[in-house]
Amino acid sequence: MTALENPCDLETTFKTAMRRLTATVNIITTKEGTVRHGMAATAVTSVSTAPPSVLVCINKAASIHDPVMRINRFCINVLACDHLNIVTLFSGAAKGEDRFLNAQWEEDEDGLPMLEDAQANLIATVEQKISYGTHTVFIAKIDRIRTSGAVEPLLYQDGALCRATSLQAS
Repeated sequence: MTALENPCDLETTFKTAMRRLTATVNIITTKEGTVRHGMAATAVTSVSTAPPSVLVCINKAASIHDPVMRINRFCINVLACDHLNIVTLFSGAAKGEDRFLNAQWEEDEDGLPMLEDAQANLIATVEQKISYGTHTVFIAKIDRIRTSGAVEPLLYQDGALCRATSLQAS
């Protein structure tokens, strides 16, 4: 175990520590007019079951940030292990509409893009926005949910994409 870091090294050490938090990979999508927006995100978690709600952290520099700020609606598309080809596109390898090319998308009744074969699609309405540092924390009420397939989410751990493995206690 290493010693606690000095404040001057805190940002670098924080990033190293955060690599140890395994997280599900999601694609956050929205639509403003006829323009679809999306990004890969791991900073997504449940807030409450009553009412069903989540929080999503979006960097203020991300192309989806301002549309979500204006529209106050988005879809969380929970990725499965076979969605590796999608993650790269939504992580910056493609821009704009090109991000949506390598998958089958449909729209909910309000026009939000939903990945057809996602582990889950959660349609959300923003209830609160909290500006903090480089990000905005969006707290959103879940309006509709669709789940499909076996539970086999795509995970991000220590800078790599991976899958969960069940463990047996001895």
